[in-house]
Amino acid sequence: MRFILVDSALELVPKEIAKHPAVVKNAKKRNKRAEETLLDVSLHHSAMKKLKESWKRGRPDIVHMCLLTILSDPLVKRDEVLIHTYDSKIIRVDPTTRIPKNYNRFVALIERLLVDGKVPSGEKPLLEVTGMTLAELTQKNRLVLLDEKGELVPPKALCALEDCLIGVGAYPHGDFSDEVKSVSWARYSIASATLEAHQALCRLIAHCY
Repeated sequence: MRFILVDSALELVPKEIAKHPAVVKNAKKRNKRAEETLLDVSLHHSAMKKLKESWKRGRPDIVHMCLLTILSDPLVKRDEVLIHTYDSKIIRVDPTTRIPKNYNRFVALIERLLVDGKVPSGEKPLLEVTGMTLAELTQKNRLVLLDEKGELVPPKALCALEDCLIGVGAYPHGDFSDEVKSVSWARYSIASATLEAHQALCRLIAHCY
C-alpha cells in the first residue's frame, strides 16, 4: 500500500504576502528571507486573509503528523510516501527517512527541501521535489481517495488494492481540488464519522499491516 498526501497545506510564503508585517517579523526573527519560510496560519493569519482559498492553506503540522503516523511504524516503512502540495509540487519521501518529531525541526527540514529541491544534497536524497505532475503520476497508479462523501467500505476493503495510491487530504477544510478530483479513480469512506487525516491513516495501517 502506497500513500500520497494530496492538496497538502505545505508551501513557502507566497510573494504576494511576503512583505506583510506578520510575515516579515517572523522571517527576521529566524534570520531568513520571507519567501524561504513555510506558510503557517498560526504565524501568518492576518497576512493570509488576502490569499485565495486561505482556509485550505498554511497547515504544515497536518503533513508532519501524517508523516510521523506512516513512517513511525516499522511494518509500513517499505514504500516511499508521496506528497502532493497545494501548489502542485510532488515530493518523494524515502521510507527510511526519520521525520523529526520536533515540529520546529520539521519546519526547517521542509523549508530547506522546498528551497533546494532535495535533502540532503547528493545522489541519494531522502526527500526530493520531483518534476512530475499529479496527472503523470496517476497514469501508472490509480488514485483512490479517502473521502467522507465516498462509498462507505470497511478499511480492510482497501488493503488488497493493487497498483493504487491511497490519497489522503492533508489540509484543514474544504473539498479536494479540481486537479485531484480529475485524476481520481475511486472515492471511499472508511468511517461513518469524519476523520482527521492522521486518524484515517491510523485506521488503514491498523487493518492492513
